[in-house]
Amino acid sequence: MKIAAQNYAEAESITKLEHEISVKTEAGKSAKQSVVELEHHIKGLAEIIKYAEQYRANRPYHIGYKKAKNPDAYFRRYESQIILYGGARRMLEQAWINLKSLNVDKLKSEYQELIKQKNELTSTYKTCEKEVRELSRKLENLNQYLGRDPVQSESAKLQNKSL
Repeated sequence: MKIAAQNYAEAESITKLEHEISVKTEAGKSAKQSVVELEHHIKGLAEIIKYAEQYRANRPYHIGYKKAKNPDAYFRRYESQIILYGGARRMLEQAWINLKSLNVDKLKSEYQELIKQKNELTSTYKTCEKEVRELSRKLENLNQYLGRDPVQSESAKLQNKSL
């Protein structure tokens, strides 16, 4: 009874509480959707970084192969590096990456920035989720205290759909 009275005093009105729940639910959904989109972008960028590093590390072997007096012997000696270079180059070209202005450090810093954004959005999402649970609990207590049927509560319906 004491908890319900406290929740009632904090809530100002049931409609406001229901509105808060729906706003927090939407904010949480939006943050979660942004996290998913960022994860896809991060995955693609990580793959590009991997190929960019392979390209950069094995490029000297390709140049050496082109300048070698005996290309067959050079190829046999550095076959894996030359093949890795060719595969990385092909993948970067397919991703429309300009090989002349390739900057792996810039790609890595962009990757770190995206990870930072993802962590912030994940934190926002989890905070919204926690707040929705707390507000729903308050609403539930108020409904019970006032003798309202929880089915009447629109936010309870929204809450169940979002979780």
